[in-house]
Amino acid sequence: MTDTTDRVTKEKAKRSKSGCINCRKRKKKCDEIKPICTGCLNRNIVCEYRQIHNATISNNINDLIMNRYDNSNDISLPSISVIPEKITTISSLRNLVGDTVMRILENNTSNLNSLFDTGDHNNSNNATSMTNGSDGDNSGNITEFQTLDSLLPIDSDFLNLIFEDQPQYLNLFRNPTPSIPTSLDIKLPVALTTDELSYFEFYCKSILPNLSILPQEFNYYSKIYIPMAFKEESVLYTLVGWGCRMRKNVNLNFQIENKEADTYILKVNDLIVQNQLNLDREKFITNFVCYMLLVCMEISFGDTSKWSHYFTCCFNMINKMPGNFRYLLSACSIEGNLLAENFAYFDVLASQSNENGTFYPISDYHDLFSQNNTTKIVHDPLQGCIRPVILLIGEIVSMLVEYSSLQISLDLPECDKFEVINKMMKNSEILDKSIRFAKPDLSCLQYLNSSDELESHLTLFEVYQLSAQIYLRQVIRKLPPVVPEIQVLAYNLREDLKFLIKSNKLKNSLAFPMLLLGISSTSTEDRTEVSRMFKSLIQTCGYLSSYQKLLIVVQKIWNLNNNGSLYIDWFRVTKQLGWRLNLGR
Repeated sequence: MTDTTDRVTKEKAKRSKSGCINCRKRKKKCDEIKPICTGCLNRNIVCEYRQIHNATISNNINDLIMNRYDNSNDISLPSISVIPEKITTISSLRNLVGDTVMRILENNTSNLNSLFDTGDHNNSNNATSMTNGSDGDNSGNITEFQTLDSLLPIDSDFLNLIFEDQPQYLNLFRNPTPSIPTSLDIKLPVALTTDELSYFEFYCKSILPNLSILPQEFNYYSKIYIPMAFKEESVLYTLVGWGCRMRKNVNLNFQIENKEADTYILKVNDLIVQNQLNLDREKFITNFVCYMLLVCMEISFGDTSKWSHYFTCCFNMINKMPGNFRYLLSACSIEGNLLAENFAYFDVLASQSNENGTFYPISDYHDLFSQNNTTKIVHDPLQGCIRPVILLIGEIVSMLVEYSSLQISLDLPECDKFEVINKMMKNSEILDKSIRFAKPDLSCLQYLNSSDELESHLTLFEVYQLSAQIYLRQVIRKLPPVVPEIQVLAYNLREDLKFLIKSNKLKNSLAFPMLLLGISSTSTEDRTEVSRMFKSLIQTCGYLSSYQKLLIVVQKIWNLNNNGSLYIDWFRVTKQLGWRLNLGR
C-alpha cells in the first residue's frame, strides 16, 4: 500500500501545474513547449495555456512605459497622469514610444529640415536621439532591429525610380538620421492610442524585416508601406492590426480570438469600400496595398480561407481599371510593378490555381518579370533569387489546367486524344529542360553580406528547382512517388532542406518544397524523418505559419498512398478539407 501511495505521489509531483489545458485535462505530463507542446502537436489539436499567459503578453500602460525606458539614462520617465488618450503629433509621441517609431517619423519629415536649418545640427541631434529601451515583447523566433536605419538605407538607383512622380518622398531615405526641431508638430493621418502605436512599432521592428528574404536594404516593402502609413489611414490601420494580432499571440495559438485586431481590420475594409466609390489612381494604389498586406498577413498565419477572399477582391478591383493587370505596369509606376510581382507570386502558389488556373495568363506574368529585368526595376523581396523558378512553376500550373480542361470538355476520337497527350509530353520535356537549366536571379545575390548567406540563397534556388521538377512529373506525367526518378529528386531535396530549415531568414519560405518532399516520401523511415522536419519548423515558426496545415495534408496523402504507388492530387485533398492553401509563406 505504501509503495503504491509513493508511486502516485511521485507521478503527481512530475506533472506540471503550468502545462497546456489539453494535457491537464488528460492528466498527462506536458513538456510546455510553446506555441504547441509535443502532445498536442502529435494529436494535431489546438494547444492552449492558461489565460494568465494572455495577460502576461498584453501590456498595460504602466508596463509599456517601464519597458520603454528601463535601460535609458538620459530620458526621464513620463508621468502616467499626463499621457493623452489619443496621439496626434510628434511632440506627444516623443516621451511615449521607443526608437523605432520615432525614427520613422523623423525620416518621414526629413524633407522639412531645410525650412528650419540653422547650420548647427549637433544640439538638435542630441536632443532628438533616443536610446533603445527593452521592448518586453520579443519572441525568440523573431528578429528584432534596434532602429530603422537598417531598414531604410540609401539606395540612389531605387530612390530615383520609386519617387520619380513623388519627389516629396525623396528625402525620406536620403537622410537616415535627420534633425527635427522639437517644436515641430507632425500630424498622423489618424489619432492613435499608445497601445496602437506600440502595435505599429511591433510591426515595424518584428514583422516588416521578416517579409524579405533579402538583406534589409532590399526590403522595398519598407519603402512603400511606411511612407503610405503616414499618409493613408487605411494603410496605417492595416499595419496596426497586423502588429496587434501578432503581438497578442506571441507564444500562443493564433486561432485565439483577437477582437481588438479584428476591429482594426474592419476599419480597413470600410475605408477600402469608401475609396472604391471613386477609384482614381491614388485610391487604387492605397486599396491595392491594403489588400496585398491583408493577403500576406493571413497567409503568414496559415489561414485557409480569408486570404483567398482578399486576393479575389484585389483581382476584382484590378479589373475595374483600364487595361486590367497591365494598369499596374503602365499607370502605377514602381510601386505597381513591385506589388504586381507579389500578386503573381501568390497567384502561382495558390492551391486553387491548380484547378482553376491563375487569375491572369502566365504570359502576363512573364511580361511583368521581363520588363522589370530590362528596366532594372526592383523585385519582390519575398522571392529573391527564386523569381525565375516561380514563373516556371506557373508554366506547370497553366499546362496542368489546359490539359485537364481538354480532357473534360472535348469528346475526342482516340487518335486525337493521343495527339493531345503526345503534344503535352513534348511540352513537358521542354519545360523540364527549362527548369533544369534555370539560373538564379543574380541581381538579388550580389549584395549579400557573407559567403554563408550566398550559399543559403543558392541552396534555396536549388530546392525550388528540385521541387518544380518533382511537381512537373507528378501533376503532368502523373508519376507516383515510388518511381526511381522522383525518389532521386526527393533525396536531394531532403538533404538541401535539412540545411535550410535551420536558417532564421529562409525557414518561412519553404512551404512549397516541404509539401513536395512530404508527398514524395514513401518509406516509413523517410516519412518519419520528414515528420521530424515539419515538427521542427512548427516548433520554430509556431502556429504563425502554414506548416501545421501542410503536415495534415501530407499525412492524409500518406494514409491514402501507403506504399507510394499511387499519384494523388494534393490540391484536391485541400479542397476536400475545405481549405485554400497558399504556399507563398
